[in-house]
Amino acid sequence: LQVILGGGRKYMFPKNASDVEYPGEEKHRGTRLDRRDLVRAWRESKAPGKVARYVWHRRELLALNVSRVDFLLGEWPRGRAGGTGEGGTGTALCHLRRAQGSSSPVTWSTSWTATTRRTRGRIDHGHHEGKAKQALHEAVELDRAVGLAGRLTSPRDTLTLVTADHSHVFTFGGYTPRGNPIFGLAPMQSDVDRKPFTAILYGNGPGYKMVAGERENVSTVDFAHANYQAQAAVPLRQETHGGEDVAVFAKGPMAHLLHGVREQNYIPHAMAYAACIGANREHCGAGARSGA
Repeated sequence: LQVILGGGRKYMFPKNASDVEYPGEEKHRGTRLDRRDLVRAWRESKAPGKVARYVWHRRELLALNVSRVDFLLGEWPRGRAGGTGEGGTGTALCHLRRAQGSSSPVTWSTSWTATTRRTRGRIDHGHHEGKAKQALHEAVELDRAVGLAGRLTSPRDTLTLVTADHSHVFTFGGYTPRGNPIFGLAPMQSDVDRKPFTAILYGNGPGYKMVAGERENVSTVDFAHANYQAQAAVPLRQETHGGEDVAVFAKGPMAHLLHGVREQNYIPHAMAYAACIGANREHCGAGARSGA
């Protein structure tokens, strides 16, 4: 079973093509200027007798009899791959593995970028809404999904890469000691307004709140609630991205190509090189001949 799961469904279809799940929403319509339907092209590329299934909703994915499928393509809207409350793609991967059993191999080509909007999209959504607890719980789900992908593959023949395309104006501070709740208060008060503050804050976003002309006293609200919006310095309806460099983690073949400081557009070239896609494939034949 060869599996591709990812987000950004509208990039697979011709410009203005209606979305199967959100036919009335313009933002989900197809975007391709070449008028190609890549899902149809994917299906047509499969050899006669091979079974290829395309799914666009988690319930379709979980209903599959994977023992009768050779190729699986799952595409969701950008950033709609399922939050923790919906099971998430990691849960779907677990289901596929259990359903398939261990009798035959699985080739996983799983895109975490825009299962997510970007690196698992619900992390991004949580931050934009100023809901740090939701964002960090989604980060845990990403960690679990990456761990599952690692257990389903081997670093001898699989390059696993985890990264993002931006940061957020999300910060942690207040000299919190070891063991202090991550979603709790800092152990000190402001030496300006003499009020407590949470260890997690945002540079801007919907968490900006003034009460009677002063910063809200967070001790009067439930700052441990999942929907709590952490205080922000500048009022915005949506929190913004940050500007610092982001990390890229890699293991497996050609992981050594991803070290130091790189421009973002370098990453897909390194991935293509490792996967023997496109130009510069001489090393692939040499490796095969030498048994590497």
